[in-house]
Amino acid sequence: DPAARAALYALVRDNPHPISQCLLENLLAQGTIEPLVGEVQEAVGFGVELGAWSLGRAGWRDAGEGDSTVLARDGEVIARFRFADTVRSNAQAEIAALGVRGFPTYILSGDRAEKVAALAVELDLPPAHALGALSPQDKAAWLEAHGAGDALMLGDGANDSLAFDRALCRGTPVIHRGVLERKADFYYLGRGIGGVRALFEVDAIRRRTQTTVLIFSLVYNSLAVGLAVAGRMNPLVAAALMPINSLLTLALVTGGMRHAYR
Repeated sequence: DPAARAALYALVRDNPHPISQCLLENLLAQGTIEPLVGEVQEAVGFGVELGAWSLGRAGWRDAGEGDSTVLARDGEVIARFRFADTVRSNAQAEIAALGVRGFPTYILSGDRAEKVAALAVELDLPPAHALGALSPQDKAAWLEAHGAGDALMLGDGANDSLAFDRALCRGTPVIHRGVLERKADFYYLGRGIGGVRALFEVDAIRRRTQTTVLIFSLVYNSLAVGLAVAGRMNPLVAAALMPINSLLTLALVTGGMRHAYR
């Protein structure tokens, strides 16, 4: 009914969670809705609520159970929504490419364990690399116990905040505007995780370019200093070599980084 639609719209419109975004798209596809007025509160790992209305996992504000997402009013179930996850078309290839580079991938999720296990099968991840039914505290504890000091973590919600605090490097989707915004080291654009592999590829290009420039600088300075010590460095030659050196260094950097510009 209109009241339930207004409440649901208010609960999902500013929430970046995939379930909220899915519901929002379907609501907007059915026409214009005037949202219920009020401030939405989030219970990390459970759901969101606005006054008497709540949207979250079954059994949180209602007496039911199961794997559905429940819209309730004063604990009375108004609607149940069931979702199916699908892996993005390039996710398996991206994770495999990260593995080739020596970066193992793990999933830490608050979703049901069997749901996460099915996702791992689609991604060709070992069962031990896909952990479900984790609370925010569980995620942080797992990361602490498995090398947080050299971990890169991607998170997209408040339930990742505690684990975010432990990880060496943190990234979040650019659409996210919340508690992770102040903690993230970088944002990534677009859909999927392809940008993460691109970060490592650009870093490898940068390292190679840096090494090339360092070797050039050592050779140049060794020759220049050697000629100066030997008394064979004419002041005019020295004046010409300085800008030439700068131009050659700039050319090495530009040439070395050209692949990153793609």
